[in-house]
Amino acid sequence: MNDFSFGPAYSILVVDDDEYLNELMCQFLRSKGFVTHSICSYLKSFELLKTNSTFDLIVLDYQLGDGTGLEFLADLDFNNKINKPPVIMISSNQDSVLLENCFAKGVTDYLIKPVNLSLLALKASALINTVAMQKIIALQTAELERFKSEAEREESIAKATYEYLLQQNSQVVDGVTAWLQPSASFSGDIALTKISPSGDFYFLLADATGHGLSAAITLMPMVSIFSSMVDKNFNLNSIVTEINKKLIHDTPGDRFVAAVIVHWRREQNEIDVWNGGMPPVYWMHKGKLLHQFDSQHMALGILEEGMFDASVVSCPAQSLGLIVAYSDGLIEETNEDGVSFSIDRVANIALTNPAEILASLVVALEQYTGRKKYRDDISICILDMARILAGHTSGNSVS
Repeated sequence: MNDFSFGPAYSILVVDDDEYLNELMCQFLRSKGFVTHSICSYLKSFELLKTNSTFDLIVLDYQLGDGTGLEFLADLDFNNKINKPPVIMISSNQDSVLLENCFAKGVTDYLIKPVNLSLLALKASALINTVAMQKIIALQTAELERFKSEAEREESIAKATYEYLLQQNSQVVDGVTAWLQPSASFSGDIALTKISPSGDFYFLLADATGHGLSAAITLMPMVSIFSSMVDKNFNLNSIVTEINKKLIHDTPGDRFVAAVIVHWRREQNEIDVWNGGMPPVYWMHKGKLLHQFDSQHMALGILEEGMFDASVVSCPAQSLGLIVAYSDGLIEETNEDGVSFSIDRVANIALTNPAEILASLVVALEQYTGRKKYRDDISICILDMARILAGHTSGNSVS
């Protein structure tokens, strides 16, 4: 017989009314490093199980003097549903119906008498290790579920705080419509609108580097700056300069924010636009392009103050037409062939569907990609200049 042993010292209960065979199995299993407990009757085994339920394995004879192995299994299942150890049934009966019945009642393995002791030890080790691994996996799964639950709860709190910040620093303005589709729980895009105390209109669409919470955190400093400076009637040059300075100082070097900001100066009746790293912004009326505001600057948070350009494009305000702004997530989304939605497609849809630009773009994107969940954050904003310049505002905040 080969000299092999197992470890660590697992505990095995041997239940067999043949005292000689019982002792023989116990001695052999002990020689392989197991701790064994010998019981020769059905009733005594359950007396022991009432005081010691920490066995790693039960070796069970089918035909006991005061009961059967199946009766034992039924009682074992009833009394120990949570930590029931695996069971190796031993019997001289090879009837297939009996075997099926044993496995149906919870037997883990089956050995025919006369018992091959080496095979018994191998099976015992394999079963105990399997059950031990299953317990470890179950514990790890429970721990992962706990971490997941904690993460979801913290994310929910963070999201509520973030959304509250946006609500407190933006207003509902009649004539402004926005569709923001995040790719994760947090969006790396934001759209803010606000009316200053003097009656000027401000609009900000921003797209931060990355996705999810890390992108949202990058946007948070600029939200409060935008809101507070609008409340003090600052011009657009000052606002973008201050936002850029804040992002340079307070965010990592690999983080930046593309943005387009629109400012209607009420007294001068002019519109200023600053576009840094965003796709073209269209001002159109009845299917005609009145003006295209291309990006003329680097995104915010890249250039130091001495190199940063805060110059704006100014146009006379006209009480007509729509201004269409969107993030690059829209034009970079691809179809099944990997072809991007593209700037040209956006411009064509906007020009050919002047009455329903937003709805047309959303439907076209879904049809083009064949899905409603997108890889990047996507934002589309429509400014109806006639309604905005008329000065119709309502409410205090928007989502």
